[in-house]
Amino acid sequence: MDQDLKRENNRSVFLLMAASLVCSVLIQEQIDSAFFTRLTDMAVLGGGSLLLSVVLVMFANLIPHDVKHKLIFLRVKNEMPACRIHTLCKKEPRIEYEELESRWPDIFGIDIDAAHRNSRWYQKIYKTVKEKDEVRQAHRNFLLYRDTFSGLLIILLLTIVGYVAGELPVVGQIKLAVILIQTGFLVLALMAARVAGSRFVVNAVVAA
Repeated sequence: MDQDLKRENNRSVFLLMAASLVCSVLIQEQIDSAFFTRLTDMAVLGGGSLLLSVVLVMFANLIPHDVKHKLIFLRVKNEMPACRIHTLCKKEPRIEYEELESRWPDIFGIDIDAAHRNSRWYQKIYKTVKEKDEVRQAHRNFLLYRDTFSGLLIILLLTIVGYVAGELPVVGQIKLAVILIQTGFLVLALMAARVAGSRFVVNAVVAA
C-alpha cells in the first residue's frame, strides 16, 4: 500500500520541489532594467530546475524510510508518532480516552514500551482500517510531506555546497536569499509532515 500511495504522490512531490527551485531562480535573478532581456536565460534555468526536480524525486525515494522519520520527528529512537499514540489521543476531542484504555490496554495502558505501542498500534488498529478513506488519505498526506521534505533537504544541501563553492557557470554566486527561501520551504514541509504523521495515527484510532 505504501508503494501505491508513493506513486500517487510522485507528481505532487515533483511540483512542490519544482516550486522551491523556480522560486530560487527568480530570487537569484536580479530585477533591473536588463531583467526582461534575460528571460531566455531564466527559461533555461527554470527548465533545468524542472528536470532536476525529477532526478531529486528519485533520489528522495532512495533515502531509507527510517532515516526520513528520524529527521522529521527529530528522534534517534522510537521516532514514529504511534510510539506516542497515548499522548496524541489524549489531545483528540473525537476520542474518549477511557474507552481506548479498556479496549486496547496493551496500547494505551501506562508504562507500555514505546516500540511495543507502535507495533501493537500497527497490528491491532492500523491494519484493520487501512483501506478506509480517512485513514488512506491521512497516510497519503504523511507520505507526501515526508518525501517532499527529503527532496527539499537534498536541494538545500546542494545549494549550500554551491554557495560555498563561489562563482558557478550560468548561475554565478548563489545569493544568501536563495538559501533562506529554500530553508523556509524545508521548515514548512517538516512541520506539515509532523502534523500529518500525528493525524494519520490518530485517524486510524478514530476509524477503528
